[in-house]
Amino acid sequence: MVKHGRSKKRRAGRIGKTKLKNRNFRFYKPPQITDTVMKEHWDPKRSPSVNMANLGLKSNLDDKTTSASTNSTSLESPSLCKAIELFDIPDSDAFAKSSNPGRLPVSIENQKYIVALLAKYGNDYISMSRDIKLNNMQHNENQLRKIGARFLLLNENQIRVEIPDDVKSSMACFSK
Repeated sequence: MVKHGRSKKRRAGRIGKTKLKNRNFRFYKPPQITDTVMKEHWDPKRSPSVNMANLGLKSNLDDKTTSASTNSTSLESPSLCKAIELFDIPDSDAFAKSSNPGRLPVSIENQKYIVALLAKYGNDYISMSRDIKLNNMQHNENQLRKIGARFLLLNENQIRVEIPDDVKSSMACFSK
């Protein structure tokens, strides 16, 4: 039987080298908790479901049991459960508009590109996607629709190209 270059492979050092796994946590890997509030309320000697019940969270969402028939390890009265606020969710007005204020939602290249297509085809994105001369980047219908929607929602200070009158009528900033 042919061994297909076994000696060459052995000299190259590719045979018999197996990497041993790190077996520090062979059966159970403890949870890595980074939040300080969770870390001080988490008891590593208890199971995750008991810890979550003590925090006021439900560990098994698929469980069909009612709150009256809980197991005996959880706390009996709901007033003793501490519901910790896990996430600080800001109001929609508190979000930063952009991490880079100088960045445009639609680049200048894409603005020139979509203006030419909108001037010729209007809102017919299927025909835009089939035009191989104007649509030289060969965007499909969905990509053109996405660029077009972003372009039509631009403010006046974000527009960097000359816009024809028929395209201005469909833009949000000029329709006022």
